[in-house]
Amino acid sequence: MQNNYDSCRADAGVTYAGFWVRLAAYLIDSAIAFLLLLVVRLVMSGVLSALYGTVLGGNILFHYTLKDIVLYLGQALYFILCTRYTGTTPGKRVMNLRVISVEESGELDLLTVVYRETVGRFLSSIFVCIGYLIIGVDREKRGFHDMLCDTRVVYGKRVKVYPVYPFAQARPVETPPVYPAEPQSGPYHMVEPAEQNVHPAEAVPQILPNERQQEAFGAGEAGRQAEEEKGDSDEL
Repeated sequence: MQNNYDSCRADAGVTYAGFWVRLAAYLIDSAIAFLLLLVVRLVMSGVLSALYGTVLGGNILFHYTLKDIVLYLGQALYFILCTRYTGTTPGKRVMNLRVISVEESGELDLLTVVYRETVGRFLSSIFVCIGYLIIGVDREKRGFHDMLCDTRVVYGKRVKVYPVYPFAQARPVETPPVYPAEPQSGPYHMVEPAEQNVHPAEAVPQILPNERQQEAFGAGEAGRQAEEEKGDSDEL
């Protein structure tokens, strides 16, 4: 059985609720009704004990006792009052479901609700609950009780919420101040990457090979001249 969220009535803009979501809502309502009728069960147990041996102490309607009838009426009253005055039940409200009429107004009258929640549900539950199972295959997701009373179970109004995010004001970007380069003081100074940072006193001038030869040749000439002058002085 499919949940069929896509089954919509185009003219009314509604989405019919499928089998599984309706089953979940019914189980929630059944649990709530059981808790509400728990006190009634305790009271009726005492009443039946007092009526034991009388006509009301045994089966009244077929195999149903007075306790069974009271509990059934209490559960039916739970569905009737909730559906009539709110259009839904606590279980359906949890699953975001509503019961509407196919009439133009879509409102449910009391007679329709009573017929749907009593006779309609009884007929849907016979023959292995075939009246509920057809919800999964019907085009408008109707059970027997919906067909008899011209009702539909649809999803509640879906409100689209568009979140509004406040726009944060962009902070101005502060550019860092540019300071003029200060002259460097001291014996060291920055040079190009190919050079080295050395102390001026330790700097060794680069001498090319030709310059080295000229210096050596000059030193030799100076030595030769010095020897000649010394020899002349000895002769004198």
